[in-house]
This record gives sequence, C-alpha cells and structure tokens, in this order.
Amino acid sequence: MATPITIIIASNLMTERERLRKQLAGHHDVQVVGEAQNDQECLDLALRQRPRVLLIQEDLPAGGGLPLAQQIADRASEIGIILMLTHAVNEELLHKLLHAGVRGFIARTTTDELVVEEIRRLAGARRAAATLSPVEAARSQNQVITVVAPRGGTGKTVIATNLAVALARKQAKVSLLDLNLIGGDVAVLLDLVPHRTVADLMTSYAGIDEDVMESLMMRHDSGVDVLPAPIEGNFDSNRLSRAVVQNVLQFMRHQYAFTIADCGHPSFEGTLAAMDSSDIILVVVGNDLPRLRDAKQYLKKLIAANYAKERIRVVVNRSGGGQTIDRKEVESILELPAAHLSNDNELVEGSVNMGQPFVVAAPHKPLSRELLKLADDLAPPAGAAPKKAKLIFGMFSL
Repeated sequence: MATPITIIIASNLMTERERLRKQLAGHHDVQVVGEAQNDQECLDLALRQRPRVLLIQEDLPAGGGLPLAQQIADRASEIGIILMLTHAVNEELLHKLLHAGVRGFIARTTTDELVVEEIRRLAGARRAAATLSPVEAARSQNQVITVVAPRGGTGKTVIATNLAVALARKQAKVSLLDLNLIGGDVAVLLDLVPHRTVADLMTSYAGIDEDVMESLMMRHDSGVDVLPAPIEGNFDSNRLSRAVVQNVLQFMRHQYAFTIADCGHPSFEGTLAAMDSSDIILVVVGNDLPRLRDAKQYLKKLIAANYAKERIRVVVNRSGGGQTIDRKEVESILELPAAHLSNDNELVEGSVNMGQPFVVAAPHKPLSRELLKLADDLAPPAGAAPKKAKLIFGMFSL
C-alpha cells in the first residue's frame, strides 16, 4: 500500500479545521498529521513534521498566510503549500502567491473532491521534482532569461537578439522568443520572414508538443531557433495568457540550454508570466534621467513583488559619450549594480537595417565585445556546480 500524503492544516478557526479534516477523512491516500492555530505554531510544526502538503489559511494570525508560506518555502522547499483563499484571485495576488512559494490554492467553498485533487496534484509534482533522472536534472539547469524594459526606446529587442546570437556562439543550443505582439521586431532584426508566429499559439496552447513547436520555430544562420511575433496585423497582447507563455517556456527550458524571451509591455500578462518562469530578469534601461527615474521605480516594484535581487540584472544601454550620465551616478540612482553598453548608433543602425546582429557582423567593436561579455556573465561557467532543480508545475489548476 502506498504511503499516504501527509498534511498539516493551519487555521485559527476550529470549525474550519474540523471541516477540512472531515473532507479528507474519507480518502485513504491522505492523512492529516497536525493542526496549527497561528503562524508560529504552524512554522514549528511544519519544520518538525515535514508534511508533504501544508494547507494554510490566507489570513492566518498573527502575520498572515503569505509571509508564513515564504518562510516555509525558504527553509523546507520540499513541502507543497496550498493557500486557502478568502476572496477572489487577481493578477497581483497570483504574483504574491508564486513568489511566496505557494504552488496551489483553494477557496473555502471548494468541493471535497477538488480539494483532494489539488492535494494529489501538488504532492505528485513535489515527488517528481525530488526524483529527477540524470537527464532531467541536466535539463533543469537550462536557463530562461527574460528581457524587459520599464518603457520603450531602450534598445531592448536589439540587446535580446544580439544576446541570443552571442550565446549561440558559445556552442550552446539557444532559442529566442518574441512575446511582443504589438510591434515585435525580432524577425526583422534577424532578416527572417515568418510564416507562423507566436500568435498562432493563442488558440492552440493546450496542445503544445514538439511537432507544434517545430512548425512555429525558424532557424537563423547563427543557429538560434526563433519563435517570432507577427510582423504585421493587430493583436491583443493580453490574449497571450499566462498558460500560453508558461507552457511554451516549459517546453523551451526542456529543449534549449538558453531561452531568451523578449517581452512586451511590462504590465502584459505574458510579460509577467515570463518573468515568473525565468531564472534571470534582464532589465534594460536608457541612460537619461526620465528613463532612469522610471527604471528606479520599476526595480523597486519588482523587489517589492518578491522577485529576488539575485535574479535581476540591470543593463544600461547607450552609456558613454555625449551628455550621458556617469556610470557611478547611474548605479547610485538605480541602487543596483549594472552592466553598461556603449553608445554606437552607427553600428546599431547598420545592424538593424541589414538584418545582421552586430556581434557577428562586427565582433571587435566595443559594443559587440560588451555584449559578448554579457553573454559570458549570464552563461554558467563550465564545470560549475549544478544548481538545485527548480520546476514550475501546472500552477493554480483550480
């Protein structure tokens, strides 16, 4: 007989704990091994008992369910956490759940069967993460890098495109995903004419597999596989939903050593989903006061939303020359270290107009060398210790 899924229930309401205990009592594959009335009691019990799944009341006294989930995720990542919500879910709450380590949620009105289904799903996902095969473990080291900008005009797409090509020069298998359905320029910058694009996934994402993706990807001469955005036509970028983006990035993480996602507007759902699914968030900012001001506020919001500082990398574009702001002053404004890319309009304009990445067309130019160094900094060094596998499962299925 299989070992039952051990569960701790955390709620300050005795009636709530009794209700959940009765819901689970009729299922032989789950077992309630403890109950807690507040956050400290729950933390102590969870670290001592190490259950497979922890059900936490969202407004658990004294600190609340989300901060508690964060503590447990940091100290016992093998425990699956489900939050019992008291109100409707919105985009902001989804972000908070994900970054607090919560991998599922239920409403207090959720039926018995759906509660157990969510528990089984989460327990199965955690067990799969703990038993990766050597091949899967190697694939889990693959990197997803999202490239975002607080506002337009920063050169984000030029950097994303050249970064992908620079990584491919390291003999790595690289994919480049254009998530900007409004004015996506990756295909133009690489002189590609797409017949199918990421827009084709908006109605078929549930059936993503190798055949579907191969029919959409284009191979650039550099060896980069490109999933382009539409070059023309009007598309609603918000239709590129969280499920679409997460499924695509999950597939690409499995297939490619590096996936570069060039994102659209920072508030689009597709952009947010890409950041949630990524290992590195590359924030591209311009070297002028208005853009630096916006960048400072944007970076503060990312950190406030529990994106770890270690995942955030800042790139200041068009540094040096003219009346640009000194590098030390830029980093003082942003309150974060940054990589700096030289201002070379002639090189960039020629590259864009010819559809040839400048890291290939002019690799000895200062800007190209800086981009190649950025690729070196982002790529894990050969022989480095493998990082702990981090999988994103079928989130929030209810």
